[in-house]
Amino acid sequence: MALNYFGTDGVRGKAFESPLTLDEAARWGAAWAQVARARGIQELVIGWDPRLSSEPLAEAFVSGLGGRLRLCILGLVPTPAVAYAALLRPGAWGLMISASHNPPEDNGIKGFDGLGEKLPEEDEAALEAAFEATGPLKAGPAALDLETALPHAYIQQLGPLELPRDFSMVVDCAHGATAPWAPQVFHGGTIHWMGVPADGARINVGVGSTHLDGLAAQVRERGAALGIAFDGDGDRCLMVDSRGELVDGDQLLWLLAQDLRARGETIPGVVGTLMSNAGLEEALAGLRIPFVRTQVGDKFMLRELGKLEWDLAAEASGHVIQKHVGPSGDGLATALASLRALLRRPAAERWSWRFRAWPLRLVNLVARDRRPVEDCPRLTSAMATLQADHGDDVRIVVRWSGTEPKLRLMVEARSEGLMEDALRTLELAARADLALA
Repeated sequence: MALNYFGTDGVRGKAFESPLTLDEAARWGAAWAQVARARGIQELVIGWDPRLSSEPLAEAFVSGLGGRLRLCILGLVPTPAVAYAALLRPGAWGLMISASHNPPEDNGIKGFDGLGEKLPEEDEAALEAAFEATGPLKAGPAALDLETALPHAYIQQLGPLELPRDFSMVVDCAHGATAPWAPQVFHGGTIHWMGVPADGARINVGVGSTHLDGLAAQVRERGAALGIAFDGDGDRCLMVDSRGELVDGDQLLWLLAQDLRARGETIPGVVGTLMSNAGLEEALAGLRIPFVRTQVGDKFMLRELGKLEWDLAAEASGHVIQKHVGPSGDGLATALASLRALLRRPAAERWSWRFRAWPLRLVNLVARDRRPVEDCPRLTSAMATLQADHGDDVRIVVRWSGTEPKLRLMVEARSEGLMEDALRTLELAARADLALA
């Protein structure tokens, strides 16, 4: 289904520029009210991250609703709190205003259904149609009366975790939505905080899950056991170990699977994406744990979990879903579960559990047009030849970004040399097929 505004994770772009001007935010509000009411929805749960544009966009959006839906305004909260509240409240949808890990000048709108899951494409298409059919609106003032109990209920059901007295760690909140809340779930030990307080002008700027160098340096300098990094809206979590080396979402999924097995829990299977490392798949096979891949995006993993009635899924980028905890990727929940699993291990064996990752590299090519991959003859021929020559020793993923004009070329292989050669071949073929910016 071709969508004009919605990408992998909602509507996203530069704040106050189309399609996210204040007047367009009001139009989106009118569209949301129309489609939600048609689906029998009576209430909208709204949260936002601390970007300077988030609260003005929320106010404009609410003015466009025109009082046609009840409001439950959570205010500055992590995205998973909105999903959690939408699941709890009968007849409610959720709305999060955030651009996740993107820089401060960006923003976006993410929608959640009554199960706390990302809206299906059918609803996104209906929202786009309603938005385009709505005439120009002028954003007006709107009251944003905060509901304070639900965010605290979300935090309380996660934790807290009492750390051992001699345990030290560094936590990076990216100046984002976890900054006011993370100190409420981590107690004891010695914690050095980075990326605090919440700051809309500095969200994700040199901090957070997409900028780990500072976190790694602090862990090494302080002799900490580990470091934790969230992204701007708090639905991702990555770690670094005591040497400052990355522990990504694939490794965290493997940690949680091993911990469940060690505690005698049944694991019917786990879900990853096309981008999950083949080393994870091999490790899971060693424990006879089934593994299924989906398209990139936590909404696709969540749908697969629902279809298979499984509980655990993750992306390498740090979106980790534990359905028994909540209906979305959740950075705080991931950090708590991972810490509990690590603390159950002897300190000397805290990092000995990791699988051997296949060498992997991702190249982004910015193009002037988004020609379908199947219409790129040199690229498709190169992919077919590499697969025929190397079989299961190489894995290739070629896809367009969900929100940007970027062609993503991902190659992983059993050896570094094969990976580099295959990636070079694909990049040359893609450049021959596409007009690059």
